[in-house]
Amino acid sequence: MVMICINKSEKVNLLALFTITIMLGALPAASGVAAEHLTAQTAFLPAGQQISAPTAFLEMCSRSPEDCQQSAQPQAARIVSLARQAMVDKYELAFTHLTANAASDPMPGAIAPSQWPRLVGNRLPDTTLPASPAADYVRIDLDRDAMAILKGVNRRVNRSLIADTDARVYQTNDYWEAPVLTRGARGDCEDFALVKRRLLIEQGIPAAALSLAVVRTRYNEDHAVLVVATRQGDFVLDNLAFTVRPWQKTGYYWVSRQAPGDDLGWVSLMPAPTPDIRIAYNR
Repeated sequence: MVMICINKSEKVNLLALFTITIMLGALPAASGVAAEHLTAQTAFLPAGQQISAPTAFLEMCSRSPEDCQQSAQPQAARIVSLARQAMVDKYELAFTHLTANAASDPMPGAIAPSQWPRLVGNRLPDTTLPASPAADYVRIDLDRDAMAILKGVNRRVNRSLIADTDARVYQTNDYWEAPVLTRGARGDCEDFALVKRRLLIEQGIPAAALSLAVVRTRYNEDHAVLVVATRQGDFVLDNLAFTVRPWQKTGYYWVSRQAPGDDLGWVSLMPAPTPDIRIAYNR
């Protein structure tokens, strides 16, 4: 999955274009991808069916297990082992798909072995798993002090980290990392979210209250944010916004997020796919 995380100047240009398009009455109805079907006047994100984690997330967990830990069993070796096994499973799934559908796949030779694990698995639920997670997130009380911490971390990272693509920073399409906030440090949207997660944990916010989430913007771009579970609702820290917003006020189409209490688990926030949906690749 390739995240497209636009910087502030690009965002201004796109917003201007968006406004002009509305004025001209030429915006297609299908281009609005806010989560209207999910915003049922609830302060909490719905927890959908369990799904496989994004491959780049699993790769990160195998390198930096502390950036994945949510459960009460934070042993690094356990998380690394589970992450590597999950990646093996995704290789096998991709290989099975390619060999079983060689005749029907229009371009079977276009997918190189190194690209097999790059399945957009977070859009394809595994029907062998339960429909919803058994546990809820650890929810903090969003008092004045807690909100001040969230706002401070969100502003600090947004001002310190320079938005850039994985292709330019890491020379690969999708690489999740929490860069050190040194002068000139760069990263894309999930890197912003991971740095914020680390800083919030340092300031006493429990890891089990924090989850990475994948959304789609109104421009139909994949994007990543950090969600904080509170007793007052789910709030979002976002590199495209200096304000800490309730999830239902972001205007995003919500795709998936980390599952509660599970270091490597994710849940879908989308409607269940139709039976004839095909596996998609990000390259």
